[in-house]
Amino acid sequence: MKCLKFRNPLALIALAAASFTACKKNEFVQPEAAAAVDSASAEALRIKPNGTGTGTAGTYYISPSGNDANTGTASSPWKTLYKATTAVTTKGSIIHVNAGTYNETQRSSLAPGVSIEGDGTSSYITSTAITTEFAEVLALYSATEGTDGSQHISNLKFDGQMKTYQGIKVIGRKNVAIYNCYITNYINRGVIFSGRTDNTNQAPAVYATGNSFYNNTVINCAEYDRSRDYGAGCLNIGGQQGIQIYGNTITQNSRAEGYNGWPIKGYLNGFIRGGRIYNNTLTKKPLANGNGAYNWDFCIELFDEQGLEIDHNTIKDGGIDLNHQFKGTYAYSVWVHDNNITLTTPSSFGESGITLEFHTEDAIVENNTITNYRNGIIFTPRPNDVVKNIKVQKNLMSNVNGGYFIAMSNGDAGLVFDNIKIYNNTMIGNASNRPVYAVDFPYSGSGTFSNFEFKNNNCGNAAYFLRHGGNSPLKTLTVTNNNFYNYSAITSFVGAAPTSYTYSANQTVTPSYGANYILVSGSPLVNAGVNIGLPFLGTSPDIGYAELN
Repeated sequence: MKCLKFRNPLALIALAAASFTACKKNEFVQPEAAAAVDSASAEALRIKPNGTGTGTAGTYYISPSGNDANTGTASSPWKTLYKATTAVTTKGSIIHVNAGTYNETQRSSLAPGVSIEGDGTSSYITSTAITTEFAEVLALYSATEGTDGSQHISNLKFDGQMKTYQGIKVIGRKNVAIYNCYITNYINRGVIFSGRTDNTNQAPAVYATGNSFYNNTVINCAEYDRSRDYGAGCLNIGGQQGIQIYGNTITQNSRAEGYNGWPIKGYLNGFIRGGRIYNNTLTKKPLANGNGAYNWDFCIELFDEQGLEIDHNTIKDGGIDLNHQFKGTYAYSVWVHDNNITLTTPSSFGESGITLEFHTEDAIVENNTITNYRNGIIFTPRPNDVVKNIKVQKNLMSNVNGGYFIAMSNGDAGLVFDNIKIYNNTMIGNASNRPVYAVDFPYSGSGTFSNFEFKNNNCGNAAYFLRHGGNSPLKTLTVTNNNFYNYSAITSFVGAAPTSYTYSANQTVTPSYGANYILVSGSPLVNAGVNIGLPFLGTSPDIGYAELN
């Protein structure tokens, strides 16, 4: 039995890059639906058809048996959500949707401070008559960025029946919560949170804060628009600071090949500051051909992140794709950890578990399980991009099918890779379709490549484990206390030779495993690592992703 020896609370991150051609990364700006943004005056003075507002905060009701000429009380409910959102404008009010089916014929616009609650999936809102492209059934629009919503939408079922393009759209508002809802069958997007109000691909002047999306089910609400070559999301987020997304089940796998969008997608080029995406189950339709061709394999695709945490998600048949990662004022740009990322059936197409594209700094990728993908973790910078201060550690990548465990670079010029730490990962290739190059330091292109550390990793089933094919040398490459087995050669430095190269204390044994590639007692890899600041049991760290208890 090993006893606790050391723990570093800062144990973090990781890195690795890319083997496929990059997808388009500019957000398609959709034409606005009619009456896209309410004016400030319209927000301040929403009136009934007879010219009077509700005046007093309270709970108002709609019922399938109601009448829009009624007063909206429990005993005299209205019939439509449109009527209720037009009439109820006083902050602190609640619109209660009684059980039953509501086929809305007009887009409803909800005032700040007013909430909508239902009785669960029995409160069923559909909208087969709202068919204008990009129109939504429920709009929370504010002309001024950062308008305080202080409102929620909960316990409802929204169904577009593949007639309505979008479900719920929150624009320019903060402190909006959507929870316990069932959202299904919208053509283009299920839910949008956008801090920006003018539909342009830029950061907002005022970020939306305090928004949350939790305990919802979203099914079949994202399209890949083949005419515009662009994928939308079931949940779309942009211009958000501190958004919380958790406990959701989001599935996009029911449309024909090449027509499915993503479960979670950046909106208007993203701009996410802080925030957390956790404890969600996300499912995407797996690739049936190579990347591109209307079929990117992302469950999460976001842009321009600072201080974003993605953790403890179950991700099926898709990957995590992040673009433009900057630290800003946060401790990290992105912290991706403790996710279970699984491809149901191993494939030789271009699926990758985790992809970091363009500039990436101060990123942590740790404690993830990645199974059956062609590539594990990849970095794909573009010309003159910087990838620095990266930690990829304590990840389990198993049955990697013919691609890369970790790869870096798209072969461009002017790249900077610096301070890359790859620690304590277990990386196992498919025995019958081994990766050719398991860990690919900048494999092509040119630039400044310096300070790479590869320590305490357990690597099996690959033709070559460490490759560098770039035109510029690796400056300071340290490869120590790793294990390599079932290989043709450990290194393949076919480009410029590394300088200041240390290779020591590595093993070449085929280890025995228990469940989940955990070492067994007596393994020569137990206590065979070097202390690099991660917690360990016993006299020294074990080699691989998990310590033997």
